[in-house]
Amino acid sequence: MSVTELTAASLDDEFAHLDEQSKREIRTALLTAVAVPGYQVPFGSREMPVARGWGSGGLQITLSIIGPDDVVKVIDQGDDAGVNAANLRRLIVATTAVQETTDAGAASIIQTRHRVPEQPLGPGQIFVLQVPVPEPLRGVERDMRELRRMHAEADYSRMWVSLYEDIVRHGVVTRTTGYPVLVGGRYVMATTPIPRWDVPKLHQASFLSLFGAGREKRVYAVPPHTSVEPLTFEDVAFEVEQTQGASCLLCEADDTYLVEVPARAAWICSDTDWCSRRRDHLGGETGGVTLKTGRATVGRAKADGITADGATADRVGTGGVAADGVTAKTDRATAGGVAADGVTAKTAGAGGIMVDRATADRVAADGVPAVPARSQRRPSVPGWTLQVDGLTRLFGPVTGCRDVSFAVAPGEAVGIIGESGSGKSTVLRCLAGDLAPTAGSAVLVRHGQCSQEQVRLFELDDTARRVLRIATLAIVYQDPAEGLDLRVSAGGNIAERLTAAGWRHFGRIRSRARSLLERVEVPVDRMDDPVATFSGGMRQRVQLAKAVVNQPALLLLDEPTTGLDASVAAGVLDLIRDLLEETGISAVVVSHDMSVISMLTSRVVVMHRGRVVEGGLTDQLLEDPQHAYSQRLVAAARG
Repeated sequence: MSVTELTAASLDDEFAHLDEQSKREIRTALLTAVAVPGYQVPFGSREMPVARGWGSGGLQITLSIIGPDDVVKVIDQGDDAGVNAANLRRLIVATTAVQETTDAGAASIIQTRHRVPEQPLGPGQIFVLQVPVPEPLRGVERDMRELRRMHAEADYSRMWVSLYEDIVRHGVVTRTTGYPVLVGGRYVMATTPIPRWDVPKLHQASFLSLFGAGREKRVYAVPPHTSVEPLTFEDVAFEVEQTQGASCLLCEADDTYLVEVPARAAWICSDTDWCSRRRDHLGGETGGVTLKTGRATVGRAKADGITADGATADRVGTGGVAADGVTAKTDRATAGGVAADGVTAKTAGAGGIMVDRATADRVAADGVPAVPARSQRRPSVPGWTLQVDGLTRLFGPVTGCRDVSFAVAPGEAVGIIGESGSGKSTVLRCLAGDLAPTAGSAVLVRHGQCSQEQVRLFELDDTARRVLRIATLAIVYQDPAEGLDLRVSAGGNIAERLTAAGWRHFGRIRSRARSLLERVEVPVDRMDDPVATFSGGMRQRVQLAKAVVNQPALLLLDEPTTGLDASVAAGVLDLIRDLLEETGISAVVVSHDMSVISMLTSRVVVMHRGRVVEGGLTDQLLEDPQHAYSQRLVAAARG
């Protein structure tokens, strides 16, 4: 069958292309995607009858938006003649009868599965990317409901931790494709499978980018002139891939994305059309692209003296990124050229690509404070108080706690004692938001000079409660596995709480984590080990360091010295006591250990079968308990 016959058959019988209902579904989804940059929009469509690996998501988008006046360019990696590119282009042309081209400047629609063309795209052009893995958080979370929640609340602290851990292990962020970016200042988006070299081209670009994931049936978009910023720490700059001293074997370019040819021990341009044009027209003019000889220095308009679409040096912004997405080669040094202690190292990334980067355990702080800056520290005054009234939690016919009432003054620690099953931990879990109370109230009040701020803990929705637990309220669980990610390092667990609170300086995060781990007697040389390799006592100490890192207003401690040796427990108790005295943190302490209650608390309540049976000053109650149950507890503690 000839191409003409195939085209006629396809148009009459809808052979190998989308039906109109599917196209409408995809167009509607694309409108939403453009309106909400970076947001993954689900759509409904029948499966495309194409071979695996062709990228049905990108093909569905192209076939839904293409019109008779469009000109299409299809590339695989950067190659117009690759098997997938040729077959997809043949299918699109056969089913739509549009014109095709290899010239990125002449195309109205460019479909790819890897590269953004080296020739800059401009207004009126649409860039379509077929995406294998659209979810940027899939590496840190598998539950789809939790993924949706994280996006809805812009809760990306675990993504920051993954970058932190990468730097710790390798001295550099090793992701060469799919580097996470923040789109429009709101949604974290995966650029899979775009290489890091091309990520700067998306920032404030003048073209429309559409991303399609056929298997997941999701689309997302980056409209023109939208901010697309790679996630980077303040002192660890984003860098594109570079191969020191390498240049294209065919055109001698060293300002393009290069791929290795192992058999020749050489490198060639990934974008084959751009490479061909450079070879054929070096010093001339073709396809609206001006090519100039010479080599540009850092900060010039386009690397190696190439100016595209009239881009000149004065159009290039900070870091060599032009307003229309033209990028320039830069040789940025990490953190201003040196690590925090002045030591840099050559680190091999994926594919043997070398970058200048400080080694992980040296990116700490020459002159970086071990505690947060003054603006990040919670002042000791005004203080916070907690008032609990009538707290009741029932588990069917079983009483967890009933009618529990007590108050905690600013900087005061109140202890709760009782036997196992008396309701102590139930009270703490209700205050933390892990359990919904059956009745009662708990109000956290901040006392200012002229006003009061009240937070009704039991009336918060899930989102507000999670925000509260970033810096205002923290809990140390009896089982450390509940408060830690055992797959992540000790420093990474602390980094999660800091990044959630807005910290973006790798050196300060690392210094703060090191300082706290030292105070809770976790060996610094274990700082980068997964918590899963720690003993129970060490896990508890890491959990405590994580809980207090942001100096919360209210600290809930459930058996804080469980599993600790006596000497280590004493150090931990000293730390908690010092923090309470220095920062004005209020605390509720649950413990079976009377020595813990005696050392940390000024007042205590005694619980029995879910109810408070006695309360008063700690010293007084331990010396002269009045209730018979309290007397038995104290007598048992004294031996």
